[in-house]
Amino acid sequence: MVGAPRPVEGGVDPVPVLLYHDVADAPLPGQARWTVGLRTFQRHMALVKASGRVPVTVTQYAESLASGTPVVPPGRRPVLVTFDDGYASWPAAIATMATEGVRSATVYVTTGHRDAPGMAPWRELAALPDWVEIGAHSVDHPQLDVLPRKAVLSEVAESKRDCERFAGQPCRSFAYPHGFHTRYVRQAVIDAGYISAAAVKNALSHHLDDAYAVARVTIAADTTDQQVQSLLQGFGAPLAWSGERLRTRGFRAYRRTRAAAHRSIRR
Repeated sequence: MVGAPRPVEGGVDPVPVLLYHDVADAPLPGQARWTVGLRTFQRHMALVKASGRVPVTVTQYAESLASGTPVVPPGRRPVLVTFDDGYASWPAAIATMATEGVRSATVYVTTGHRDAPGMAPWRELAALPDWVEIGAHSVDHPQLDVLPRKAVLSEVAESKRDCERFAGQPCRSFAYPHGFHTRYVRQAVIDAGYISAAAVKNALSHHLDDAYAVARVTIAADTTDQQVQSLLQGFGAPLAWSGERLRTRGFRAYRRTRAAAHRSIRR
């Protein structure tokens, strides 16, 4: 074990859900902040293994949130490793996880970006090992919470169909682009047939978290090994809260105003 885990407080046991984007030594243009080097990622996975936590997928974890049934054996604690977008580096990152003995991950694919430079083609995603859950991350990676409802339904449903058609496995989990969602967006995910969804929040999840807005912590280029170790111990980020914060609503209002202005200019 690496360090002492945070004790359970009031029945709330922190669960780290790590969010990676690209894992590469040469970041794509404009992606340096969100790119973690492969050797750094290998150290992170070694820390995950040493923590004694049990890796699970988002859907496995979300099912436990919904049922109240523990997702890991008594005396053990879960950890989740997730990836967003669909970068070409993912197969190498998954191979690194296997080498370090961490065999459970959830990868969220922006399905309309498969032919973009630096993104993994479907054939490579379909060839990932069976312990990797493939989820949808929309078609075009928009801010769903400021889109018209028809566009939201299309982004959510079409990305699910894309994943199931090209990845060759059921698509049961969705990740909100940028983490942005509303009650309507959440309901659209449920209606499309997903049984779990991932948000961001940069907070630690727990057994009272929302199965359709699982809190994650972004691991960026400047995230240190010590910070990852702290998260694995249950420290280093707040516990996930329920509902929306006032500042989230204020930021959405600002983005909606900008989106409306942009649509007006395009007309």
